[in-house]
Amino acid sequence: MKKFFEILNKAELAITMTCVVGFTSVLMLGAAVRLLGHPLNWCNDVALLMLAWTTFLGGDVAFRAGRMVNVDILIAKLPVRFQKAVAVMVYAVLLVMMFMMVKQGALLCVNVGKRTLEGIPFLSYVWVAASIPVGFSLMFITAVKRLYDLMMSSDTTVISKM
Repeated sequence: MKKFFEILNKAELAITMTCVVGFTSVLMLGAAVRLLGHPLNWCNDVALLMLAWTTFLGGDVAFRAGRMVNVDILIAKLPVRFQKAVAVMVYAVLLVMMFMMVKQGALLCVNVGKRTLEGIPFLSYVWVAASIPVGFSLMFITAVKRLYDLMMSSDTTVISKM
């Protein structure tokens, strides 16, 4: 299982980094060509596609690495067992929210099935919308793993990494 998460993390990181470089390059190309008087209609659509995937895959990479915003000023002052209880409650809320995002993202994919990107008429908007359920599915898996690690650990440093 550990090997699976290592491979998944490397793949997500590679895709995210590629998309960041890609959408930056495409936007710069589009701006330069527009400045010369020959706008490329597809640049914004490709950038939108890459930005959507960067956002949700990058969110999972950050979540898995424990790099999400965490304000624990009050929580850190509680006894360890209460810290753990609060962390479990937070994960329960996160899991429900992530499940709803997967569900609503899947519905969005169904609803925009016939819509195409303006500059790329052969590419369906589903490719952009699919980043939501895919990204949140991966975050859901990460949250379940982190919750499991929290529940199985007696190490108090695990709580601070949540």
